[in-house]
Amino acid sequence: MPTSKSQRLVNLVICLRSTNAFLSAGEIRRMVQGYDDCENDAAYLRMFERDKRELRDAGVPLEQGASLAPGSPSGYRIPAHGYELPDIALTPQQAGVLAIAAEVWREGERAARADGALAKLTAAGIDPVHDAAATVSVTDPAELATAALIAEAIAEGSTVTFSHTPAGAADPAARRVEPWWAGSRHGHWYLVGHDLDRGEPRTFRLVRISDVRLGRVARTVPVPPTERVLALLDDTVTRLNPLLEATVWAADGHAAELRAMARSETPAERFGRPGSDLEVAAPLGELSALVAAQGADAVALRPAELRVRVVSILTAAEEAAR
Repeated sequence: MPTSKSQRLVNLVICLRSTNAFLSAGEIRRMVQGYDDCENDAAYLRMFERDKRELRDAGVPLEQGASLAPGSPSGYRIPAHGYELPDIALTPQQAGVLAIAAEVWREGERAARADGALAKLTAAGIDPVHDAAATVSVTDPAELATAALIAEAIAEGSTVTFSHTPAGAADPAARRVEPWWAGSRHGHWYLVGHDLDRGEPRTFRLVRISDVRLGRVARTVPVPPTERVLALLDDTVTRLNPLLEATVWAADGHAAELRAMARSETPAERFGRPGSDLEVAAPLGELSALVAAQGADAVALRPAELRVRVVSILTAAEEAAR
């Protein structure tokens, strides 16, 4: 199917915004989907000239400079300083909606297209400019569907009703909430809002929510500033799942996720293998699962409760395999 003009222009903007180097017309033709339909070089150059003109007319700061391509003195790029938006202050509702949208974008079909575009740049010897922001994952489709509904409620300012099953409880309870924010902490997603029945702010794990329904569009209490909403979330997460200060040994070349979490790393040969002692801080459940998943390549050194939890996981796995 031919690429539409609007899609081709979007592809061109993404390509030129993703590199600091000036790309020659030939490189752009090879990388940008939509130019491959041109019959010959002359047709491509005419189309490219029209596209450049349209982008400039639309206010896109197309910059021209020396290209690294042999025999091609001119190249093009879109400089970050001329195309980035200024700092934006988001309300809690807007932040929550954007968090969900970013997750949908990362998890969906668009992620493959974005990865493909970056792969083309890398294959051409060009280092793309990556966004260093961390991402989180919603791996459960039901949890993602719940997050989407809550994002809709936040955007519309409507209440939500749902069934909530607290940790350790067998039966769910009906809750009515004015949602303020939805986001993640330590790989888990949460809803923060005003509980209409308790008359106080409450935080809920999305995975413990089901049967979400949108209610009336009305707020009985104002939405707090974003900093206050995030502080409520952090307080709840810390109280329910406190961070554990621990030392974990990891063999060289293994346990990349543990190394990424480490606050410090000290070379240490243990068990006859070279490795490092890692100082980490994470919830007990998350940390014990990560250590156990490494098998013989990671060992919990302290505290004792972490060692006990890791041994319990490995023992259960061994029994299940028999």
